[in-house]
Amino acid sequence: MDGVKNSTPQPDVHQETMPTVKIEKYLSEDVRIFMRQAIEEAHGNEVFFVGRIDDNKCVDRIEVRARGNQVEVPAIIAHLEKGEVVIHNHPSGHLNPSSADVHIASIVGNDGIGFFIVDNPVENINVVVEPYLPPQISQIELEPLRQILRPGGKLAGVLPVYEYREAQIDMLESVVKAFNEEKIALIEAGTGTGKTMAYLLPAVRWALANKKRVVISTNTINLQEQLIKKDIPLIRQLLEEHFSVELVKGRSNYVCLRKLYEAETQPGLFELDEAKQELKRIAEWARRTEDGSRSDLGTAVSDKVWEKIQSESDTTLRSRCPYYNRCFFYQARRRAAVADILIANHHLLFADLSVRSASGDTSEIAVLPKYDRVILDEAHNLEDVASKYFGIRLTYLGIMRVLNRLSRVKNGKKSGLLHVAEHKVRKHSGVIYRVLLDDFLKHLLNNVLPQVEKCRVQMDQALDPLFYWILRREKTQYEEVKLRITEKVRSDPQWHECIRDIPGLIQMLNNLSEYLVKLVKLLGRMRNAFEKEADSLAVDLRAQSERLFAAAMGLQKTLLEDDRETIRWIEARESQQGKVLRFCTSPLDIAPILQENLYERFPTIVMTSATLTVDQQFQFFCDRVGLSAYAQTNRQTETLLPSPFDFRNQVMIGIPTGIPQPNEAEFEKQLPGLLLAAIRASRGRAFVLFTAYGLLQRMYRTLRSPLEAEGLLVFRQGEMSRHRLLHLFREKTTSVLFATDSFWEGVDVQGESLVHVIIPRLPFRVPSEPVIEARVEAIEQRGGNSFMEYTVPQAVIKFKQGFGRLIRNKTDYGAITILDSRIASKPYGRIFLSSLPDCQVVIGDSEQVFGRIETFLQMHDAKQKGQSHTASG
Repeated sequence: MDGVKNSTPQPDVHQETMPTVKIEKYLSEDVRIFMRQAIEEAHGNEVFFVGRIDDNKCVDRIEVRARGNQVEVPAIIAHLEKGEVVIHNHPSGHLNPSSADVHIASIVGNDGIGFFIVDNPVENINVVVEPYLPPQISQIELEPLRQILRPGGKLAGVLPVYEYREAQIDMLESVVKAFNEEKIALIEAGTGTGKTMAYLLPAVRWALANKKRVVISTNTINLQEQLIKKDIPLIRQLLEEHFSVELVKGRSNYVCLRKLYEAETQPGLFELDEAKQELKRIAEWARRTEDGSRSDLGTAVSDKVWEKIQSESDTTLRSRCPYYNRCFFYQARRRAAVADILIANHHLLFADLSVRSASGDTSEIAVLPKYDRVILDEAHNLEDVASKYFGIRLTYLGIMRVLNRLSRVKNGKKSGLLHVAEHKVRKHSGVIYRVLLDDFLKHLLNNVLPQVEKCRVQMDQALDPLFYWILRREKTQYEEVKLRITEKVRSDPQWHECIRDIPGLIQMLNNLSEYLVKLVKLLGRMRNAFEKEADSLAVDLRAQSERLFAAAMGLQKTLLEDDRETIRWIEARESQQGKVLRFCTSPLDIAPILQENLYERFPTIVMTSATLTVDQQFQFFCDRVGLSAYAQTNRQTETLLPSPFDFRNQVMIGIPTGIPQPNEAEFEKQLPGLLLAAIRASRGRAFVLFTAYGLLQRMYRTLRSPLEAEGLLVFRQGEMSRHRLLHLFREKTTSVLFATDSFWEGVDVQGESLVHVIIPRLPFRVPSEPVIEARVEAIEQRGGNSFMEYTVPQAVIKFKQGFGRLIRNKTDYGAITILDSRIASKPYGRIFLSSLPDCQVVIGDSEQVFGRIETFLQMHDAKQKGQSHTASG
């Protein structure tokens, strides 16, 4: 924790230069009495206070946050709010701020927090940073925004085809209320509601009126592109005010010009033989691009190369970098810092919240610029994303990459930062003090480099027994195994044998981290000899030190610690490149973390999606993400808005009966015939959405030839990029796409290319997944019914997402075929169907169902063609 350190007592002349102010102007009498007593109780040592100001900027409420000694005190600055003031005393009576004081004052001052220093009797005060009185929040006028969307309004004037959507007005009202009354708004808005327009208009108006920033977070790139390319330009036509929007990308999306230059000019830094052409192409692109992000490159670049030249928070030189003014990341960050609206994804938002949580809300290392209100679109993914970012993900290959980044010898050729450092130091040896040069080389050659090799050897020695024990235990090799570390596992004698060398590995990694810290300090003492090169090496070596320390901490928390609030597991499989080993943790219950880091930090939060409810109720979502705690506080609002589409006429749901249940062996034997009949009924034009990649592969191999023999194109997720797959599927209207998880949502295929969505199995999650298993157990232990409270609702949300791929506009039509007989035979099947819009449902033997679907689609095909002829005539 940063500390506020009292400066060394200074001559009185300095004390006399301190601005003279009346202490009663800044501290009420009650506050001064309280502080005086608190300092006395701390035996005259430094005390750290946080106060709240009244309308006259006078502190009238105060509390003690920390106590220190005669010269310093911990500065507890996490979760401070505008309008608060941090205060501490200098026992010496000299109130000039120390360097530590100025540093802390700069941080809190930039966030609207005042900073005072007082003497022990609380009679004199130095106002280092004036208190900030937050302005009154301006409210949004609802009626002008309503008029924009109503018939005869601006929207009708700019759209070639305008449709009035009552649900869009209802959503607009809910969002405006959330901004004006500081609510958490839950809004399920069916496809076609126009929800982006309903939240963008209020968000922009509020941001401009209050000169504060709103972040809009999505789960998919598709929605981000829609916002940036379609919706934001439309909003600009509807509003007279100028506003700025920035799409925020993760830092690693940007090329680092310093690293790119070093990769070109310092061949010893990387193994470049196979990457020279790629680097040359990237360097040429970097000279002409204005964006600097990987997506702007246009052509594919290998992850191995990009990782070595990407921008990273722990390897930045900031303003000391010779490329700082041209830095693509900082250019984007400066644009974001003045934007009214930020467009981000959930991963970036929660990475930011996680960093702020860990660092005490320090804006210096935050992922996003400061923002004041949050809109979460595609919010149904909230629990999963938050669980990932408030947990640990550590990999064997990741640790080995750090070691290889430091030093590697391949075919007799040395590469890595440590060898570059040695080369640079020897190159400048003529201008470095001999003693310093000897100290550096002795430490590098005798301590650091040997320790890298020790760690490399110990990595395999410590982790191989664990890796192979897991694979033997699960009797598998090339399939990925996920072993949850439970009490049962911990009680196994073989577990203890397998982790016996882990403490030694952790110690070795920590030792190497400390050796690197010392090496960086020695480099710092040589800075005058080769300033820019020394800075660059130092920041890169320090980053590797911090990563090794984090890796050691991750191994400790995952393998050696135990608590009921954390889920711990190991993922293992063998690949052609060697062992794949991951160490993971997630919070058992994400609710308290979301409450602290999201709901309590932001007065207004809008959460929207087409799939937030189960059986028309928000209860499951609220329970999982911690919103049920606000049910009695009047802060939370719930709005359920139907889609404007005529699902009764546009969609038929087919449920064949007499099919074995998916957990029966006979099911997979019958599935190829059922899929073939279903695909024939729509003449292709179908998504087949699986829940497991293994089943997808087997069905693809079985059906590809017979489907191609009937003139259909068959695509499989994974055979090419997602973007390319969708492009070809849209283009070829006799296509079938076999897909799994990521195609259940965020995919938009309109028109005749997609008229059939086939679901072989209801999308229940794998019960042995560590996070699922642990949360199921927790519900059962408290006496709940985990299947009905957790397993079924999760599957329903996913099922609704799959359903949503079919109808994307008013002219779309199609069928949903469900080959999982449990939807008709089990009591919980009703919940799946009742969570969907009102559609035609056909239940019967497969021949009857597929016949009805074929007739339904032929009718709509003919109708569509007739309308096309009429339009062209």
